[in-house]
Amino acid sequence: MYRTILYKNDMPKFQELGKKFLDYYKNEMLYKMKYFYDNKDKQKKQIIKTITKPTLLIGDSEKTLKKINEQEINFIFTSPPYYNAREYTNYKSYNDYLDKMYRILLECNRILEDGRFIVINVSPVISKRSGREFESIRYPIHFDFHNILTKSGFYFVDEIIWIKPEATVKNRVGGYQQTKKPLSYKPNCITESLLVYRKNVPFLLDKNILKYKNFKIDKNAKFNSTNCWYINPKNDKNHPAVFPEELCEEVLKYYSFENDVVLDPFAGSGTFGKVAKKKNRIPVLGEKNEEYVKLLKDKYDNL
Repeated sequence: MYRTILYKNDMPKFQELGKKFLDYYKNEMLYKMKYFYDNKDKQKKQIIKTITKPTLLIGDSEKTLKKINEQEINFIFTSPPYYNAREYTNYKSYNDYLDKMYRILLECNRILEDGRFIVINVSPVISKRSGREFESIRYPIHFDFHNILTKSGFYFVDEIIWIKPEATVKNRVGGYQQTKKPLSYKPNCITESLLVYRKNVPFLLDKNILKYKNFKIDKNAKFNSTNCWYINPKNDKNHPAVFPEELCEEVLKYYSFENDVVLDPFAGSGTFGKVAKKKNRIPVLGEKNEEYVKLLKDKYDNL
């Protein structure tokens, strides 16, 4: 019935009825329908493409992303800096950290092509205890990122669980293993979340896919059929938290096409850029840490 109301919205009686519907139900599906209807005939902005080769943006991504034109990026994959859990991050408070991430996500939304995907790799982090008499704080970053992603113009699509071998993660269960005392149980964390979101748009995904008319389908290509991906982590002496190449290959396969411009605004050691080039994408990497910038320049001559 509400769909009929929307398509007769040029009549005053249906306009009034539509308002009563929304006021009464306050239903998210109705809001989504109204958004689609209100924006379906809006003229699409012309996309100005200037990025034709691998690019390194040096500095704070909140500022450097402003150099990129609207909708010039086709896919974003990144792992934001851990909140005060690594030596390369320092924020006054957790809210300060989330506010900073929100401002960067706003820029990501502006430069991402309408209807395309952003994938954020996050996991909970634990702050160090100030002393033995104080309790540490465990931050549910993956939950809080949902709020700032939706606030900055994306909507939730999927959560993919990255599962690592138990031998590769920090042992947290040792205390309980020794005492078996209730309340002391802390399981070993072998998972991280890949939060998959799409930029809000008033059209279906088919419109994005149809742009790639020359895409050749490989019917024999292997693929992950579930949202649980078993991938070994990677260690790097130059960086405390690096992407495994296999993880980058998977997200590029499912959320981008060849020749797409793909972005990692927190590039670190640049694994995503390396894999993107190998997979015939055009990587854009953002990094402000001077040591990592030097590393990126040494590894990729044309960045």
